[in-house]
Amino acid sequence: MVKSDNNHQLNHRLYRFEKIYKSIKHTLVIISMILIALISILLIIMSIYFHHLTKMSDSLSDHSLIKQVTHLPGDEMINHHNKNILYEYNHSQNSLIIGPKTLNHSAIKALTSSEDTLFYKHDGILPKAIFRAMFQDILNSHQSSGGSTITQQLVKNQVLSNEKTYSRKANELRLAIRLEHLMSKDEIIYTYLNIVPFGRDYNGNNISGIASASYSLFGIAPQDLNIAQSAYLIGLLQSPYGYTPYNEDGSLKANDDIQHSIHRQHYVLKRMLVEQQISQNEYNSALKYDIKSHLLSKPTK
Repeated sequence: MVKSDNNHQLNHRLYRFEKIYKSIKHTLVIISMILIALISILLIIMSIYFHHLTKMSDSLSDHSLIKQVTHLPGDEMINHHNKNILYEYNHSQNSLIIGPKTLNHSAIKALTSSEDTLFYKHDGILPKAIFRAMFQDILNSHQSSGGSTITQQLVKNQVLSNEKTYSRKANELRLAIRLEHLMSKDEIIYTYLNIVPFGRDYNGNNISGIASASYSLFGIAPQDLNIAQSAYLIGLLQSPYGYTPYNEDGSLKANDDIQHSIHRQHYVLKRMLVEQQISQNEYNSALKYDIKSHLLSKPTK
């Protein structure tokens, strides 16, 4: 009799457990379905909103995009009908336009090592960097995460603007992805180095393009840049008018002010070493190179 009562109690407990389990399972299924529905609705809304923001980029044809991106100062002699952009850069009669044959490759190594280590691997954007930047924006963080790739920066400089709006950023992402399918990596990176600002020269004039920077700061052709000089010029890109060694009147800045740009150069060199773009001996030699003594100064009358 006792054994029968025990079995009855056990069956009753199992029945209650099974009932509670089914109830919980049913509740979780409903909650999951609601969450999936909400996420789906949110994704649809975000997709519609993103499409609304990128109307400008959608209206831009591939031909117009390439034409705007590759428009350089002094490019009148370039044949824009030639699809081989690098050939036009290499054979340009304008010495301030560079290509693979007219720029020391150490500059490319310095740029990718310090500004965009995954340049030759990504498709124009870095999703992780974008989400990190969005998170910082939501938190109103003043610290910049540097989420823009070289491709994005090229699009921003040549096609868009520097305004900080969601519309500009959305168009930048969309156009960067498109550009990666229209131009090769080398075409993108050499175009970028032809247009990006490098601060001021010894006359106090603003300079753009690495060839102008090479002639204006060191008095040498861009193919003759050494590792230390390449790292210094690329280091200027983070803040061209903050790191420039020249004042607005073209005079050299004080030693302490120039030292800020040299610290940045050391950072670029370190990144080149970490990314195995230079050897330890090359790194040590570049650190010893006296940049300040090689900077051009305004001729005395």
